[in-house]
Amino acid sequence: IEEAMPEPKPGQVLIEVTASMVSPGTELGGVKRRRESPTDAGPRPFGYSNAGVVIAQGEGCEDVVIGTRVACMGGGYAQHASHVCVPRNMAVPIPDGVKDEHAASIHLVATGLNAFRRGDFKFGEFMGVVGLGLVGQFTCQLGRLAGCHVIGLDTLPMRLDMAQTCGLERGVNV
Repeated sequence: IEEAMPEPKPGQVLIEVTASMVSPGTELGGVKRRRESPTDAGPRPFGYSNAGVVIAQGEGCEDVVIGTRVACMGGGYAQHASHVCVPRNMAVPIPDGVKDEHAASIHLVATGLNAFRRGDFKFGEFMGVVGLGLVGQFTCQLGRLAGCHVIGLDTLPMRLDMAQTCGLERGVNV
């Protein structure tokens, strides 16, 4: 679908997207439901995590240098598109040496980190992660890195296998 180039509003930067992260759970998981119950609503924008290059600034974003590589997040902002306008606080610089394809998923790591920190786990404690999609996988890895004993629960053996490959101590198929 072709649309006009978006214009950044105050507090937004315009990004030329170079990589976009498609979540198999959130986005691809809905395909089966839509096929079973199609609607005539037509296409809709989707996506919430991508990476790219700042090509324009809205008012109040003059300090964001044009040409900066950024990782972006936010439903309704960091969409699967060639160009998107993202609030300045939802676009963070990508360090040198990190590929855009990797940076596009960094916000899911931040979601897992937030969950881990809210649990206030200490070294040697046990923690359980229910659901081993992308965020659950990252959360398990963060727990192991922090010295916790991590148990992961999921209904899909493939996810349990992946988590155990990445250091999960015990997987439970529920």
